[in-house]
Amino acid sequence: MLEHRPFIRALLIFIRSWLIAISVLLIMYFSWIRGELMTWGATPEEASRYMAGDEKRNDPEMNATRVVEIKAPPERVWPWLVQMGYKRAGLYSFGGLDNGGMPSAERIIPEFQDLKVGDFIIPYMLRVVEIEPNKSMLWVFEETAGTWRNATWSWGLYETDDGHTRLVSRLRQEYSFDSFQDTVSWILLDPMEICMMRTALLGIKRRVEGY
Repeated sequence: MLEHRPFIRALLIFIRSWLIAISVLLIMYFSWIRGELMTWGATPEEASRYMAGDEKRNDPEMNATRVVEIKAPPERVWPWLVQMGYKRAGLYSFGGLDNGGMPSAERIIPEFQDLKVGDFIIPYMLRVVEIEPNKSMLWVFEETAGTWRNATWSWGLYETDDGHTRLVSRLRQEYSFDSFQDTVSWILLDPMEICMMRTALLGIKRRVEGY
């Protein structure tokens, strides 16, 4: 039947080829690449060190510790973290996805420097639960955050001997495969997350060092 419909036959071959290619890439990612990306930039000590909120997720499938070194002391990095958030300074990642199409701020914004425990980073989805100025901050995703519900996102600022800052981001979540939708979401979101986190960390580094 398809012999008489060459366009449909070609379309099916094209779709099948892409599905095979995507499947191979996902298998490679989860089998070999993912482990390295979960600790991008981190030393073994940094990856295993306790951070705020670790006790909230007992055995998370997502346990990602990423680090960037910034040529500035923690007190210069801290204001850039404090002002992060949706329709605030942004998340320094992809503005079209995480800040309503607005680019992330390129300066320190005084009106966003009063972040408190209980404030939202993303309205009704991501809330601040712990703050230790110039040292650490913990965000927790709300029940309304879909597949990210109850995930923890911890920040740590560790000063080096030469006065630089090791900025550490740790994201922890226990995956749910209760539904087909959750399963597909995690398969797609897991490899996308490293792109956004790496962009955010490098974006903070660039802004701090260039300000």
